[in-house]
Amino acid sequence: MQNKREFFERLKNDPANIAELYDRSADKLFRFLLKRVGHKETAEDMVSRTFVKLLEALPSLVWKGVSIEAWLYKTATNGLIDHWRSAGHKREVLADEFPDVESEDDPAFIAEINIEAEKLEPILSELSPRDQQVLDLKFFGGFELAEIAAVMDIQVNHASVLVYRALRRLRKKYLANV
Repeated sequence: MQNKREFFERLKNDPANIAELYDRSADKLFRFLLKRVGHKETAEDMVSRTFVKLLEALPSLVWKGVSIEAWLYKTATNGLIDHWRSAGHKREVLADEFPDVESEDDPAFIAEINIEAEKLEPILSELSPRDQQVLDLKFFGGFELAEIAAVMDIQVNHASVLVYRALRRLRKKYLANV
């Protein structure tokens, strides 16, 4: 937690540090947005707008005990809501949402992982947008429960319950399809 706060203070005191934040967060944020909008250029624009909003908000931001990345995801989520409201957009499922695993490990293991990812993709798309978001933040974003709570504007214990329930629903759907 201290490192997150130290970075927040460095960023606030010198906005030039945003390059470091961009380098470590932009790709994950892009993938998060791309999964939801299904259009590469739109997701890129949304990432850019999120970082511009950060620069604009930086002077007035106050440390609230969660990482600046949580603020980015919260802002990006709000941008998604605006995007969906603006023109009734419909999300497209991308074939590469679950890219093939690239590794020099055992080829049989890699094949098994790819088969499981192919099974999981349609199941994830059956989950509610909220379940998808909480699982993305937890497992693809690597966020802690406090950060998930900040992004989703909920209490930490509610974030824990959402993760648990989303995993339970995912498991149930997965086992029904096996």
